Amino acid sequence: MRNKLLRGLLVGLAAVLAAAALDSLHAFRALEWKTWDARMRLFADPSRASRDIVLVLVDEYSLDLYKKEQTLTWPWPREIYSYIVRYLKSGGAAACYFDFALSDDAIRGVADDQALARAAAEAGNVLFPIALSTDDKESDESAITVLKRFSLPASAPARSTETFRSITTPLLDYLQAAKAVANVRALPDGDGIYRRLPLSLAFRDLILPSVPLALAGSAAPASVPTDKAGNMIVRFWGPTGTYRTYPIAALLNSWAQIQEGKAPQVPPAEFAGKTVLIGLSAVGLFDLKSSPLSAVIPGAEIEAAALDTLLHKSYFKPAAPTATFALALLFAVAAGIAISRIRKTAFVVAAFVLFLALPAAAAIVAFAGGTWLDFVFPEAGVLFALIGASVLNYSIEGKERRFIKGVFSHYLSPAVIERLIDDPKLVRLGGEQREITSFFSDVAGFTSISEHLAPADLVRLLNDYLSEMTDLILDGGGTLDKYEGDAIVAFWNAPLDIPGHALRACRTALACGRRLAEIRPGLEARYGYGLRMRIGLNTGPAVVGNMGSGRRFDYTAMGDTVNLAARLESAGKQYGVSLLAGESTVAAAGEAILAREADLIRVVGKARPVRIFELLSERAQASAADLERHRLYGEALVLFRERSLGRALDAFGALGADALAQIYVERCRAFLRAGPPPDWDGVFDLKSK
Repeated sequence: MRNKLLRGLLVGLAAVLAAAALDSLHAFRALEWKTWDARMRLFADPSRASRDIVLVLVDEYSLDLYKKEQTLTWPWPREIYSYIVRYLKSGGAAACYFDFALSDDAIRGVADDQALARAAAEAGNVLFPIALSTDDKESDESAITVLKRFSLPASAPARSTETFRSITTPLLDYLQAAKAVANVRALPDGDGIYRRLPLSLAFRDLILPSVPLALAGSAAPASVPTDKAGNMIVRFWGPTGTYRTYPIAALLNSWAQIQEGKAPQVPPAEFAGKTVLIGLSAVGLFDLKSSPLSAVIPGAEIEAAALDTLLHKSYFKPAAPTATFALALLFAVAAGIAISRIRKTAFVVAAFVLFLALPAAAAIVAFAGGTWLDFVFPEAGVLFALIGASVLNYSIEGKERRFIKGVFSHYLSPAVIERLIDDPKLVRLGGEQREITSFFSDVAGFTSISEHLAPADLVRLLNDYLSEMTDLILDGGGTLDKYEGDAIVAFWNAPLDIPGHALRACRTALACGRRLAEIRPGLEARYGYGLRMRIGLNTGPAVVGNMGSGRRFDYTAMGDTVNLAARLESAGKQYGVSLLAGESTVAAAGEAILAREADLIRVVGKARPVRIFELLSERAQASAADLERHRLYGEALVLFRERSLGRALDAFGALGADALAQIYVERCRAFLRAGPPPDWDGVFDLKSK
């Protein structure tokens, strides 16, 4: 037991170290991302998304509509956006953020830019994007000077670890009119999916906010958990469309209707207190990205999810590497120890399922608690431990299991083999005394048959016969002791306890007789001989166990019980019956078996007489005629034992061509001629074994 514990411990430790080495090489990174997406989908609940965050998108519908009705092609005049700013301000929007570049002069001239800048200044709630870059290119120094008023204090949430060398800003008019600026610099994970965004980024002596942090403003929490790169993990409550979205054309149309004194298509009041992100979703405008829940999603909607995460503190913190390693080690060691101690295949399968489920369960529980706990690394550690322990079991203990199966599979039932595998001590030399039902069978006249058949045909005939009988014995719960030529030796109730073993042995013996009768015509057609068999059964104590030497032994039974079963098989020839059983077997089998007393005998070498019985059938299968003949035979035997020989002779004679009845007819006639000996006690001595 201690060796298995140590082996499991070492296997688990080696497994988690191997998994950790692969994890350090980023072998699991892509798969970990996918499992994180699966967790996000599992806990998705669009109803929990903030209703105070809305999107206004330049979509295909809006582009097509203005191209058709206003003959406007992209890019639109920037004055159009001034209408949106005024419309949202009139409705009481809390903030309005433009999620597309405004760094170049408008195609339609300075007046176009001034119109939007003027509207933004009047509204006082407009945010414009900036873009930091790691490229070493020229930046607008005058714009950087203006940016200083938007720089965050040193106590701002965690900064990105990237180093930036340049910045792209909106036109100076927009910077001067803006309430705030928001950095759009964000990179997807290696598979192109956005799962995290930076909160603030450093450029020269400035700390500039990301889009979600800028939009949150003073409502942003003082402390937000980030990964080691300074990025906040975004919670996505649902796929694209989770946040209320309006086509920009609907708002422009509503503004025009208001100016004309008409009821607007979308009342501005719908935006009261809302944070509005104006973005691009038309395919040709190149702002479509991927999130854990959507293969295609507008970039503004990812920023909306990040803002939602920030405002409602629904963020995630990465689990500490030491905690992840400790959990992986715990699971792997437990898996290694469990598999090292388990033998049964069903339990091994159950252990695989259980331990492989543990990292998943831990990852899900951690997710529910707001923690990104790696799943793949601990799962790999567990898997390596399970496989490693199983391989060791197979190589170390499997040799013993294969030995037991190889040795015993030909003459033990599967249940017995499993018992031996569970307790290999049973295959050691030695035995135990227990009650068994012993079975001996032989083929009548087999010596004569063997003299007339070619050796190859004899072997095939014997194999056909033995295969059929052995299957019935094993299926009936018996243990095959040995073959002795055409003879079969078996027993019940060892090494496993078998309740009702005498009855099961009787039923198996009767089944063997029926099966031989079924296959007899086929054997006779193939080999020219139809086999008949005799069976002897006896129940009682015997020594059962492995007998032999340290190098070769047999699992067998020994004792008077076994010897009497062999004598009864042989005696069947003298009595002209095929199935004889001892009195103890018939008594133990009970009323379920229809049997008749064949004789009271004294076997060679024994002084104590025993009653022997012919098994006829299972009582439930006996016909009315069978039961009547059984009754008449019993009455005739009583008359014989009472020495009413004349009446017994008539009674036995009335049974006709009954081999056992004819024996008693001859005995009655002999006693009527010479009379029984004066000291006759009803016992007949068997003269041979």
